[in-house]
Amino acid sequence: MNRKNHSRRDKCRRDATAVALFIGLGIMMFGCSSSTWEDAQQTDTYEAYQTYIDDNPGGEHIKEAKKRADARYWNAIETDTTARAFEEYLDKFPGGQFQAEAQKRITQLSGSGGVATEGQVTGSNIIIRSDHTTQSPSAGVVANEGTIVQILDRYQSGSSKEAILKHPITVVHNGSRINLSGGKAIRILEDHNDSVRASFSTPGFGSVESSISKDDIEAMSGQRWYKIQTSDNITGWIYGKFVKEL
Repeated sequence: MNRKNHSRRDKCRRDATAVALFIGLGIMMFGCSSSTWEDAQQTDTYEAYQTYIDDNPGGEHIKEAKKRADARYWNAIETDTTARAFEEYLDKFPGGQFQAEAQKRITQLSGSGGVATEGQVTGSNIIIRSDHTTQSPSAGVVANEGTIVQILDRYQSGSSKEAILKHPITVVHNGSRINLSGGKAIRILEDHNDSVRASFSTPGFGSVESSISKDDIEAMSGQRWYKIQTSDNITGWIYGKFVKEL
């Protein structure tokens, strides 16, 4: 009888040990579960938010996590003195909140060893284009002649039907006189002996076509464009005629 009791007690001990191990494994498994939003908020670091993003790609707070990861990463590098730190930021956050500032810092830290140099705008109210063509939308305007800008890139145009006016002219359209300023962008539609048929847009008349003397225009084919950044972080392209490299 005693042997039976001992045997039962041993079995109970073995069963209890097995249950304990099972519970322990369960706790370990739950302990290794993915990061929660509460965890990320409590730690409040780039690494914590990135872990939440990696573990919860479809999580409820994914947009906010990405925004905070961006901000915390920027906070960690914003006083860095190497261009590489900001290049890595752009690699990690190609559409980041601080993209313009990162590019500006790269420009500043690259110095003469990089592509970026300073330039001086040689005209007033010069349109900054979103691309190196007069047909692209305006990204802003450099109002004052002599404004200093950062040159980020250069582009040599190929064959083009684009041109600018050398000086102010007046054209007649449907009996109305239209005054056009020097530097006005036009598109050449037809090439004649001494003139061109060109199209251009005006605030008061919309899209207009008119004949313009070749003496009044400067073809833009083969000319340079500069990608610039202003002190208030407007980035875009300016026709090379209006930028002097310093």
